[in-house]
This record gives sequence, structure tokens and C-alpha cells, in this order.
Amino acid sequence: MFKGFTPQEKKVVLIISFAVVVRMLGLFLLLPVLSPYLKTLEGASPESIGLAIGIYGLAQALLQIPFGYLSDKYGRKPVIVFGMLSYALGSIMAGLVSNIWSMVFARFVQGFGAVSSAMVALSADLTREEIRTRAFATIGASIGLTFALSLVIAPPLAGRFGVPFIFFTTALLSLLVVFLIAFTVPEPKEHARDREIKPSLRNFSLLIKSKDQLFLNLSIALLHAYMVGIFTLVPYELVYTYSFPKVKHWEIYLPAVLLSMLLMVPAVIFAEKKKKFKHVFLAGILSLGFAFLVHEVFGNFLGLVLMVFFFFLGFHFLEPVVPSLLTRLTHKDIRGLSLGFFNTTQFLGAFLGGIWGGFALKGGHEYLTKIGLLTSIGWLILTLLWFRGLEDKL
Repeated sequence: MFKGFTPQEKKVVLIISFAVVVRMLGLFLLLPVLSPYLKTLEGASPESIGLAIGIYGLAQALLQIPFGYLSDKYGRKPVIVFGMLSYALGSIMAGLVSNIWSMVFARFVQGFGAVSSAMVALSADLTREEIRTRAFATIGASIGLTFALSLVIAPPLAGRFGVPFIFFTTALLSLLVVFLIAFTVPEPKEHARDREIKPSLRNFSLLIKSKDQLFLNLSIALLHAYMVGIFTLVPYELVYTYSFPKVKHWEIYLPAVLLSMLLMVPAVIFAEKKKKFKHVFLAGILSLGFAFLVHEVFGNFLGLVLMVFFFFLGFHFLEPVVPSLLTRLTHKDIRGLSLGFFNTTQFLGAFLGGIWGGFALKGGHEYLTKIGLLTSIGWLILTLLWFRGLEDKL
């Protein structure tokens, strides 16, 4: 995967991968255990459980654009350091709460570490275009591996030490990220006088009018809404519908993650080397749609397991390709702001996915599968239309 990378590019990608992983632990490490844990808090209901899970994404959505703009204007590293310190504070708060509404507030504060746009922009700034998709695939693979590890270790950790221990652990890791970013990653060498496009509020209108930006924003929002919706429902159903012990959930998740990641590597190389982004993109959407279809058809434990596998397959196809396309199609001088818009919709999608999953907990998995299938069909049609005439830009 690192063939053709310079030593500095390899170092940057590894450190940013770790930083992104730590930030995503606020979502991934908790997904296998959070909804059953929240059910035990005072005042919990299906709706408030979904809100507590999804509001992390809402807080992220509110600050991605401001943080992206500030990273264009003042530099990537100061924004990342500030955001990770905020994330650590929110994690500590989340570990101390005792009722569901305190948890909702703590998760909202935890979500203020909204540095995804600055992190991805920093990675794009410090890597060449010809290896950038592989750089993003490495970041995506590290997220996938961490998710797989989380599925294995989260249930026993929560069972032995409690869910608050997981929050405190993510806070500690966030402080380690602050140190690594501050002292081991270079700030991009470009200065304001070298810019073709100066930081300005007028740049907002450039991106709002961009069809490429709008389509890719929608794509990442749907992908993360699917992810949070599915993993609000799945662990809850495994425990309370199928009486499947939490400590064994990794037996379902881990094989699905590892197999889908093995398939991701050749798909990403195919997209980058052969310029076949369209084919990989469409394959990812088809896999996501099939995930919802199989659970809708079977509606049982087997359907749940198959949904998990096909979701991960589609997720790992799309997660590196979508941001890579965005950075290719966006001017480097407004990359931070562009990724701010992109990550705003990503986390807004995560927030809505939590709410969506909450309704599915109350009304049945059909609330998830039917809507997911219909939106996948619409997304597929939009993708076919968007890729018309796009190949000459890539």
C-alpha cells in the first residue's frame, strides 16, 4: 500500500491515520456497547438513546465548516490541536454522567472535536495527487481495523471496567494525538502570498454552487447515516431480540470487517491506477442496497448477519474513494473549507442515522431496511448521472 510514498508521506499518513482513528473511537469503539448501556441510564427511551448516539454527529456537523475555514486561514495544526483538546474534555464528561440527558449533553460536547476536515486537508496537503487515493485508503483501512478491534475488545472492556472506562481511554488517546500532531507533523509550506484563492467568505458561495461538492456531500452523508443507523439497531437486536451475548458480537463483526477490507485493497488500486472510480463507486452503493435488501427479505438473525457483511463491503469501497474524488475536484486553496462542508454533511448524516436507528428500535427493523433500500436506489441513479462527462476531470 505504501509503494511509491516518500518517507515523509508515509510518516504523515500513519500519524494522521492514528489521529483520525482516535477521533472515530468516539463513534466506533462505543457502537457495539453504547445502545445497550444507554438503556440502563435513568430516563432512557428508544428516542433518547438514538439522540444520545447521533448527537455526537450533530456537534461535529456544526463545526466542520468553521474549523475547515480556519484551517485554510491560520493553518491545519492549530485547529487540530484545539479540536482534539475539546474532544478529550467531552470524553471525560461522558464518562462521568449518570442519566440519559446528561449523556446527550456530554456527547454533544465530545463532538466538538470537529477536526476531520483539517485532518483530511493536512493529509492531502502533504501527499502527492498520484498516491492520494492510497493515502486515504490507508486512513480508511486503519479506521476499519480499529473498528474490527473495537468489536473484539469493547464488549469485554465494557463488561469488566464499564462503558465510562472507554470514554476515559479515548480522552487519554486524544491527548497523545495532540502531542504527535504538534511536534511530529510538519505544517504545509504554502503561505498566504502563494495562494491563487485567498481565504474569504466569498469562497462559501463557490462551494455551495459546485455540483461536485453537493453530490459528494450527499454521498458521505448517506454512507454515515447508514453506518450509525445500522449500528444503533444491530447490537440492540442481537442482545434484546436474539439473546446473543455482547461478548460474542465480535464473532459477527470481525469476519465481515476483515473480508471486506481484503476486497477493498484491490478495488482502491483498480480505481486509482485504471481511473475506474465510477465502477468502484457503483459497486459500493449496490452492496449497501443489497445489505438492506437481505435483512428486509429474511427479517431474522441470518438477515442481520448478512446486512452487516454487505454494509462493510460497501462502506470500505466508498470511504476512501469519496474524499479522494473531492480533493481531486477541489482547488487546493479552498480544500479545508471544502472538506469542512463535506464533513459537516458526513456528521449530519451520522446524527440523522442515530435518530433513524432510534425509530427502528421502536418500530422494527423495517423502518431501517425499507428506507435504506429506497435511498440506495435513488443514490445509484444520481451517481450514474453525476459520472456522465466526469472522467475527463479525473
